[in-house]
Amino acid sequence: MQNKEQAMQGDLLAYISDGTPQSIIDRYAQLSEYAQRADFGEFDRDIVVIDTETTGFSFNHDELTQIAAARMDKGEIVGWFVTFVNPGKPIPEDVAHLTNIHDSDVADAPTPSDALAQLVEFVGSSKLVAHNAAFDRTFTTRHPSGYPLLQNVWLDSLDLARIALPRLKSHRLIDLVRTFGAPVSTHRADDDVAATCAVFRILLAAVDTMPKPLVAKIASLETHDHWPTQAVFNYFADHTGISEGNAAAASELPAAEAIDVSRETSSGQLSWTTGPLDMFSIQGLRRDRLQKIENRPKIDADALASDSMREIVHPSKEEIEQAFRSDGLVGKLYTSYEPRKEQREMSMAVRDAFAASENLVVEAGTGVGKSMAYLVPLAKTAQRNNITVGVATKTNALLDQLVYKEVPALAAALAKEDPNAKPLTCAPLKGFSHYPCLRKIRSVVEDGAQVKEVQGKELSQAPAMAALLSFIEQTEYDDIDGLKLDYRLLPRKIITTSSQECLRRKCPFFGNLCFVHGARKRAEAADILVTNHSLLFCDMAADGGLLPPIRYWAIDEAHGAEAEARRAFSIELDAESILRDARRLSAEDPRRNVFAHAERRVVLKDAKEESETLFFALTQKGKTAGEAYRQAAEAFCASLKGLLFFDTNKRGKGYEIVELWINDDIRKSATFGDVAEKGSALRETAEKLIVACQNLVAYLEDIEDAAAVQREIASIAIDLKEQVSAVELILENPGEAFAYSATLCRKRDRVAEKLEGLPVNVGAKLNETLYASTHSVVFASATLSVNGKFDGFTSAMGLGQSEFSPVRTCQLDSSYDFDKNMTVYVVSDIPEPNDGGYMASLQKLLVDAHRAQQGSMLTLFTNRREMETCFEYVQPRLKSDDLRLVCQKWGVSVKGLRDDFLADEHLSLFALKSFWEGFDAPGATLKGVVIPKLPFAKPTDPLSCERAERDDQAWRHYVLPAAVLEVKQAAGRLIRRADDTGALILADHRLVSKGYGKTFLNSLPSKNIKIMKASEIVAELEAARRA
Repeated sequence: MQNKEQAMQGDLLAYISDGTPQSIIDRYAQLSEYAQRADFGEFDRDIVVIDTETTGFSFNHDELTQIAAARMDKGEIVGWFVTFVNPGKPIPEDVAHLTNIHDSDVADAPTPSDALAQLVEFVGSSKLVAHNAAFDRTFTTRHPSGYPLLQNVWLDSLDLARIALPRLKSHRLIDLVRTFGAPVSTHRADDDVAATCAVFRILLAAVDTMPKPLVAKIASLETHDHWPTQAVFNYFADHTGISEGNAAAASELPAAEAIDVSRETSSGQLSWTTGPLDMFSIQGLRRDRLQKIENRPKIDADALASDSMREIVHPSKEEIEQAFRSDGLVGKLYTSYEPRKEQREMSMAVRDAFAASENLVVEAGTGVGKSMAYLVPLAKTAQRNNITVGVATKTNALLDQLVYKEVPALAAALAKEDPNAKPLTCAPLKGFSHYPCLRKIRSVVEDGAQVKEVQGKELSQAPAMAALLSFIEQTEYDDIDGLKLDYRLLPRKIITTSSQECLRRKCPFFGNLCFVHGARKRAEAADILVTNHSLLFCDMAADGGLLPPIRYWAIDEAHGAEAEARRAFSIELDAESILRDARRLSAEDPRRNVFAHAERRVVLKDAKEESETLFFALTQKGKTAGEAYRQAAEAFCASLKGLLFFDTNKRGKGYEIVELWINDDIRKSATFGDVAEKGSALRETAEKLIVACQNLVAYLEDIEDAAAVQREIASIAIDLKEQVSAVELILENPGEAFAYSATLCRKRDRVAEKLEGLPVNVGAKLNETLYASTHSVVFASATLSVNGKFDGFTSAMGLGQSEFSPVRTCQLDSSYDFDKNMTVYVVSDIPEPNDGGYMASLQKLLVDAHRAQQGSMLTLFTNRREMETCFEYVQPRLKSDDLRLVCQKWGVSVKGLRDDFLADEHLSLFALKSFWEGFDAPGATLKGVVIPKLPFAKPTDPLSCERAERDDQAWRHYVLPAAVLEVKQAAGRLIRRADDTGALILADHRLVSKGYGKTFLNSLPSKNIKIMKASEIVAELEAARRA
């Protein structure tokens, strides 16, 4: 297809988000060609594109190092202004590395004032375009000589990209260039200017191809004064880049996106009978996008199982055997597929578990191909019986890989195998908060863009609102997790909903138009539903209703299932949430008061006087009860700070948050007695408030257009009921099924307190819910066994403990040669972690090992303070050898660190928990993993403390297995492909000195284990690198 060829001129298919509708891909694919032919009027005349480089990001402390600007006319660059700038201070090393601008380059350059005066002369009155214009505008207008630029119109190409192209994964300038194959200038000018020049007209084309009513609505969100880029949308609401001279450009657009030229006058103005703004509606956007989508739910497998005339048909053993041959179903998926015995055995085990209606725990090492091993029997079971089966993943990365890579590939292979069969379908599904709520968004849009203060600056909500509306127009049912929105301006809670808040059938968007319910209908109609652990276990805790009825599950990344299940079945009293509810009910603030809000919003049409009197009597009762609740809530939340008295580490510095195990001694104290007393007062006021809410909800049931208000009050009642239950269970009548904890904040002016009840045995809950409602659940991971046994996992998950949870197990080695490719070094002469010389020895080892390997190492810490202490020592010493080391500091983007690590083959990283699992760095980007300390749970961990109280062997039964599995996960970061090689360095002497050390070593995927002195390890690393 022509659009596919054009898309591949750039790298569109690599940068466009998975799940993007084909018509939008087609629209994007035509933009480069369309931009070359179109004429964009005033935005094609005398435009100056600008970019600046600086010593850093602080507007107060940093300064310019380079200014580059190019004048464009009709898509051609007709003039350049380029100069280095002497910032009057040294350029930091990391900035010099990033920009390739060094002190020697700027030594003889003009001062910022002189350079800006020249820039002002070059720019004149032209419109200015910059990528992230606020940054360049601020730095160029800080000096008096740059003040005239404040009078120019500044257009932000980053705004344009995020709004017109919301389905791209990235809107960085270099990624936009790669996406569209835009030419980059070879002039001396800064590359960013050349890139922006190349991309700017493509962005104008993208705006021009958006639906005109949507463009008009975006233009109406804000004035040019508060959002200068509004001028672009204001222009294209009434104009188009297509004229009589280039009408051929319109014919190149996909039919559904072509602009109706017949509505234009000779001047280029659109002669709408009704203005485009009048034609805008969110319902209209959604109907246009979803007009051909129809979803019909599948059969419930329980209905088949209970019907004596029918039976559930599973694939035969022969089918599974054949599928994993080189000429079989899976073999045809990959050009260089080599049959793997382990993959076939796993798939057969899954098939057998399904056929026997039993559960399966399977550990399959790296390289086995777990996903396809369970997908084949799942897919065939779904298609044979017209039922929906499910996969649950821990990470979004695997979820996306399954939905957009693995299942489509399997579907294509199945279609070739049987062209007459219905195509295999797959759908992702997440919780309510992942999807935009159209009812809330309509309300936000109707209220208009507000100006919010962010970090001392007043910013308009308009760009974020515009990007959100454009996303809605270009999306079927995808979530907003990948949407680049500034949630400081447009908080997620005001554009998403919850199960409690959702109006369901009373909402004007309910059904196919709604993202949440539309996604659920799509999932009900799919052969394979893919969700996350969180939603699966929350569905179990809520007694169903969040997910369609699914009887066959594969739970991948199952090593994280116990923790997620415990989180779902936990109960809590969260001070921040309680106070937030209290503010909504406070009589002191009528603007927020939900009952005062009801009085303003509810219109009692033709109501009798008695009915109206009753309504206001009910709201008044609500206000009175709400004020009593507020007072009790504030007293209760304030009392929680008193529990800091029991903090055993009062002198600890650097940690604001304290976790406290609530044991019998604490419960008997006067301090806890005060908390419990105030908690009971909170419960009593909450119960009275629940009655007031319920009475008002009942009154509003038959009132026209009161659904939103009714649901708001009902959701408060639901929250309050949960609080009442939590007070009873945590404070008044604690049961033995839970461990109890307090999360406390040492800062007196910060509210972060929380009381929590954690199920000690989450397996009992799963027997009552998950296993009782399913036929078969497969748990799969590369790390489930300890010392070759699954006892810890099966016990924790309640498997084999009831008639609903019969279980079989299967352990399969990796298909890779770990013994050959991974060398495990155990440092024999390092002091134990609590010894005085430990830190100095560790720091020396890290310096020497990084030098021996020449970078490309990942060091995984269990403690932030130790990580930062090591970094302060190691980083300067590696810097002298031109080796780069970065650290996962507070506030640093985890994704950014991962991307940087993968992009720089020699970069090394000190990291914490988020890198212990799920981080893939194949090839030379990762040559070594260092684990300084075994990842045992903290001795003060409330759940561990409760288990130790009940079980003398709790440490060996729970803490040790959990640490072993974490080390196995970390080791798995090193070998991700068959040809990967590397070293795993374990720098914890307890592996040698303690009896449990063998448990760790015996559980590792490689048996090539060497116990050596640190100097010997470093020498061997050096020799291996030079070999």
